[in-house]
Amino acid sequence: ATEKQVIDTLYSNIVIEPKDEEIYINNPDSVVKKIINVPGVIGTSAQYVTGATIAYEEKSGAWNIRAVDPDDERMVSLVPDMMIEGEYLSKYDRREIIIGKEIAGGHGGSLEHTSLGGVVVGDTVEVAFTNGVRREYRVKGIFDTNFIQSNQLAYITEKEVESVLGIHDMASQILVKTDTKGEEARFINQFVELGVHEDIKPWIVYAGIIATLTRSFNALNALTGAIGFFVAGITIFIVIYVSTVSKRRQIGILRAIGIKESIIIRSYIFQAVFYAVCGCIAGLVIMFAILAPYFIKHPMVFPMGNVTLLIEQKAAIMRSVGLIISAAIAGFLPSWQA
Repeated sequence: ATEKQVIDTLYSNIVIEPKDEEIYINNPDSVVKKIINVPGVIGTSAQYVTGATIAYEEKSGAWNIRAVDPDDERMVSLVPDMMIEGEYLSKYDRREIIIGKEIAGGHGGSLEHTSLGGVVVGDTVEVAFTNGVRREYRVKGIFDTNFIQSNQLAYITEKEVESVLGIHDMASQILVKTDTKGEEARFINQFVELGVHEDIKPWIVYAGIIATLTRSFNALNALTGAIGFFVAGITIFIVIYVSTVSKRRQIGILRAIGIKESIIIRSYIFQAVFYAVCGCIAGLVIMFAILAPYFIKHPMVFPMGNVTLLIEQKAAIMRSVGLIISAAIAGFLPSWQA
């Protein structure tokens, strides 16, 4: 869920930035025209990104402002759908701004001490841009993405910032939304082949601590999976071992009347596999029918974003097969030694 928030509220799937030593992308529309018809590209948004100091009454702070075309932004971001007060920008808005709840304050954010202390829709804030220009803006809306990094952003229209910076037909970055996650490298290669020579990077490059957390969770997932296999195998081994020890006399009688040893061994292997299959079915039902829906509706809330339980069908099947194989081995060893 946290990765999804990075994509949906910050960087989309792919970010196109200016070439080295250049500040802006010149004529971003020409770049967009090259890539917009690539199969799988859903939308693009050329943005200006600038630092600014936002002040309200006695409080102020430094935050990043993104200047966007509101119509394009809706194609790459879910921020327009996450307004908790007021409304999103419209294409021709001037002297209006929307801000995240961590900037506004008063909405239970994690950074209330650095916020503006409770700005509401309709209030006027003063924005000091890095080039020295100061302007007053009416707060048109406040948004909450449940993601601390996104909630520290402010948005104005691109036409507004062009009048502030004295530039036109440029962009600090172009966000590209694709229909799948995980295939960014393929899209980047296609963009390069189409003649896009700017710096192109996938969202994961910008994820920072989120990428580190994801790798940590993946490592923990692999570790707990290995421990689970080991514990399940040992448990089944003990169950079959106790069964063979307690039934050693019956096994001897079966051998005496001509029952082949291979048949006896297969019966215990079947018993172990039966236990494993029943356990897998019960576990999958609990995970997919109970735990997964619960965590989707009630995600764990962290300052960096919401965390939900993700169960990949392919991984679940592979682990189930692995458990059944482990059970077969655990059933074979004690029955073979009996």
